[in-house]
Amino acid sequence: MDRLQQGVTGSGLGAGLTANVNITVPVLTLMGKSEEPGELEGYGPIDPETARRLAGTATSFLRVLTHPHTGIVLDVSAEPFRVPASLKKYLRLRDGTCRFPGCNRSAGHSDLDHTIDKQFGGPTTATNLHFLSPAHHSVKHFSNWKPIADPDGTLHWTSPAGKHYATDPATRISPHLQQTAPAPPPPTAPAPPAPNPWNSVWDTDNGGDPDPEPF
Repeated sequence: MDRLQQGVTGSGLGAGLTANVNITVPVLTLMGKSEEPGELEGYGPIDPETARRLAGTATSFLRVLTHPHTGIVLDVSAEPFRVPASLKKYLRLRDGTCRFPGCNRSAGHSDLDHTIDKQFGGPTTATNLHFLSPAHHSVKHFSNWKPIADPDGTLHWTSPAGKHYATDPATRISPHLQQTAPAPPPPTAPAPPAPNPWNSVWDTDNGGDPDPEPF
């Protein structure tokens, strides 16, 4: 067990070894919209709740797109999607619980969700990731509840009826102080033009043409 979880036993045996546990979970099961079981490689079917719990602690995901009727694999993502472990731990401390209004399910038993979906260009950053319970994860994706995130961790929800609700993180994040650039110096007044040597007191007719100098 130590070797599987940590890659090394207490005596140092197995240092450098790592284990991969592959579980196939239908996306609707992860969203709480289906009770179809997951599949543990080398073992067989596992119940949906166990599949959701294991997926919630997974270090990476590989998206496999299948035909809804035949089950034929249509596409596999080139690279596994991975939320850095340090970021995931930080978000658990920041959120504390599910960020849906009125829900107090702990972040450790919730799903990490992109507020703006990754498929629509949402970045995998702290300002775009929030924990939602499986049920509210489903509500967010399959209803007209719409969240908007603030940089300080506040999540603003708009209900289908147009009502506004705000949920605060367990640990407040201060937004980065914006550095104000120093004001540019005032423009320097242009220097007066150099006097024309041909314009002098002898320009008596003010016509702009210099009068000949007297001999």
